[in-house]
Amino acid sequence: MNLRAQRSTHVMSALVCLLISSLLSGGCGPGDEPESSQPPKPEEATAAAEPEAEPEPEPEAIKMAPLASVTLDPGQSGTVAIELERNGNTGPIRVEATDVPDGITVAPIDIPAEQSAGELKITAAQKLGDEELSASFPVKATLGELETSERLFVTVKKLNLPSFQPAGTLILQPGKTGVVELAVVRDGFEGPLQLRVEGLPQKVTAKVENIAAGQAGTKLQLTAAKDAAEGEHEVRVTATILGRTISGQVPLQVDRQPYRVQSFKVVVVKPGERNYVEVPIERRSYDGPLSLEVTNLPDGVSVAKVDLLPGEEKALLEFLSSDDARECVRSAQVVSQGGGLLRTDPMIVRVSHGGQGFLPRAVTANDELFHLLRRGSFGGRLTTESKQALIEAYGGTPQSEEAVLRGLRWLVAHQQPDGHWSLENYPEGIEGCDCKTEFEAEVGEFDTAATAFGVLPLLGAGVTHNRAPEEPEELAGYRKNVEAGLAFLARNQVIDTDSPNVGHLGGNMYAHALGAMALCEAYGLSGDERLKVPAQLAIKYLRDAQHGEGGGWRYSRNQPGDMSVTAWVFLAIRSGQLAGLMIDRGPLVRAERFLDTCAAGPDEAKGSRYSYQPAGEAKLSLSAAGLLTRQYLGCRKDDGDLTAGCAYLMQHLPPTSGSLGTIYYYHYATQVLHHIEGSDFDLWNHRMREHLIRTQEKQGHKTGSWNPQGTDFGHRGGRIYATGMALLTLQVYYRHLPMYRPVIRVQGTDVRGR
Repeated sequence: MNLRAQRSTHVMSALVCLLISSLLSGGCGPGDEPESSQPPKPEEATAAAEPEAEPEPEPEAIKMAPLASVTLDPGQSGTVAIELERNGNTGPIRVEATDVPDGITVAPIDIPAEQSAGELKITAAQKLGDEELSASFPVKATLGELETSERLFVTVKKLNLPSFQPAGTLILQPGKTGVVELAVVRDGFEGPLQLRVEGLPQKVTAKVENIAAGQAGTKLQLTAAKDAAEGEHEVRVTATILGRTISGQVPLQVDRQPYRVQSFKVVVVKPGERNYVEVPIERRSYDGPLSLEVTNLPDGVSVAKVDLLPGEEKALLEFLSSDDARECVRSAQVVSQGGGLLRTDPMIVRVSHGGQGFLPRAVTANDELFHLLRRGSFGGRLTTESKQALIEAYGGTPQSEEAVLRGLRWLVAHQQPDGHWSLENYPEGIEGCDCKTEFEAEVGEFDTAATAFGVLPLLGAGVTHNRAPEEPEELAGYRKNVEAGLAFLARNQVIDTDSPNVGHLGGNMYAHALGAMALCEAYGLSGDERLKVPAQLAIKYLRDAQHGEGGGWRYSRNQPGDMSVTAWVFLAIRSGQLAGLMIDRGPLVRAERFLDTCAAGPDEAKGSRYSYQPAGEAKLSLSAAGLLTRQYLGCRKDDGDLTAGCAYLMQHLPPTSGSLGTIYYYHYATQVLHHIEGSDFDLWNHRMREHLIRTQEKQGHKTGSWNPQGTDFGHRGGRIYATGMALLTLQVYYRHLPMYRPVIRVQGTDVRGR
């Protein structure tokens, strides 16, 4: 009780006591004398007359207006208005919630003394939402000792997560890009989605755009590197929403050949004819619709576009040839598309005039050239016109000729000042040359062989020391390089007629045979009599070095022969024959006997394959070398062993990927099939030509050369060997005329081949 109340109580007690005393005429206690009825003293009267003080009123309670209910999404915040009646009470008011359920937070507020309203912030945690939550709890306001409260009703809605619609399998080819449509089922969730891509296989990259608020989907872009491995994968596209992860699966199949258009065949059309060609479609991972178009056709030939329904496994192509279509062969392309996939498959299309010739009259009417245009000879390389005619007739392309020019530039750039080339030291004195690699550490000097590999491709392009085709103009500038190379060979030849090695050009039998080929070709192409004696002496050395009993040749004079050296020697002898040199028949007869001893084919076609030495096992490269030697020895085109041998070669086509590889084999096999002509050569040539173009170096100082690593004999011959052999193979169209097609001179009309 406060002081004012205590005083009031004491006053009241005194008044009561006086009143009772007056009524009883006695005092307030026993034995007290009754007071006289004298009037009170002035002081006493004044005290008795003072008025009683009024007690202070009790304060009124504060009041809170009812609270509006709040509905929230998980992770969302909201507010509720707080309105209070102060009822005269002053001071700050504290507002806070009590007994709040787990997952809901309410931030307390202080309402300043001069205000009566505020906002209370309520937050629902992200973890809520698995089920709907309805809760109520008190919100209390406190002002001093005064309190008031109202219940707040809060609802946290159940969270409806979006989902990705199932995506179809994306079939992706290495080196290509594919796109997948990602559709979202929002299910009431309208917010943005930040996307991630997970589970990508090696060598596959992804690009995806985030999904904006309200957007129904996006696109996923996947790109496979050229060397990406084939296989099936599950790529995941994920997003995180309020701590929860949603994901969509995108089946991915990396497949180099989701389907195959089996168009690698030769289609022969005649002017004015309509042909129908059925092309099988091998369905693998892709079974959808396809459209096929044929491009890069010969002039005057057209093919209508073909559309295939899902699952169809055959396409019927209609070829229409105009009456004026020229005789030529072209590597056409069958372009197929479907399901975002694209393939280009080769098809060889030949326009045939039915046995007519391949050289224009202007060439065959040239008296200077005609003696070099007999079967198998090398006169077709001497003029731009004849080279172009042979390129069109046998499947060369502008790209293959550009590869030849790149190779010749590289060779010329690596010729030494005295005219020779070196297998081992070819970079010597050449500024900036980084062409030689550690792989060539075992390469020997063999300058004779290297110089031949430098000169022969220049001769193959029709360049001698005294002539060159008119086009391209740069060929004329290489005449001095041919002259310097030939001079080096002749300068190093043994010319002492008393020496058992008279005619020797240096090095082992391989090297000498290559040098002899260069001298013989140069003499035949140029007609320069100064070359006749060196060429004839080189052939004489080969004749004298032949193994007397066996009939073959090996590394040194009179050694029992092997098929590899013998084939090179025989190419040199054949070059001498074509150049018009005197060749004894005896060495050829003995060489044929040696060839018979190396025949290693099956019993029904013994001469279709050949071994390294007599009675050995058949080797692929030596089989090609043996077959070419057979042809030069006069084997008929329809000979059963030759036919079986060519079929064997066609079972080992050049590859479509990888390094240069077995260029020794390719060099011989290409010539064998070119002499036969026909569909086998057309197919072989396409693969061979594209392989050589693809594997040629195209950057830096190495541009134009071929890497010897991965080639047969590359560790011994190095980059000069690999480059020389590749160029000789790429020049097959015009280096030698086909062996079984005689050139007949017909005045006034184009030449006919029979």
